[in-house]
Amino acid sequence: MSTMTLTRQDARLEAALGQSITALTAAQARMDAETTRVLDTHRALVAAETAVSFQRVRLINVAAAQRRVDDAVLDELDAQLEKLEEAAEERDVLEADLVRLLQAREEAAKRKATEAPQATGPAPVPVATVPARRR
Repeated sequence: MSTMTLTRQDARLEAALGQSITALTAAQARMDAETTRVLDTHRALVAAETAVSFQRVRLINVAAAQRRVDDAVLDELDAQLEKLEEAAEERDVLEADLVRLLQAREEAAKRKATEAPQATGPAPVPVATVPARRR
């Protein structure tokens, strides 16, 4: 069983689509094109989050190395920081794409809910009561 990196949009995605991410992924073959696009964008965001985490750990490892700080170490830190910034920028773009897709989905659900008839259950049945007799 593989683990999935968490994103800040996971709960929102599950709420907008009405199922857990695991269930959505398992049923993706039966999804419509719009839902598949949302899931593909989420999958790309998960990969980007993983890349950010990986680059952050690499930067930490370079910074934590027990060695003399010289130009080579500073150059290595600069290079690693640049990689981390690029990974974070890519993640931010993918997250914005997912948020845009989820907003469209949420707005469509709101429109559908307001257009639906208000009566959702059976009509109430009036009950006549007979006053109790006194003895």
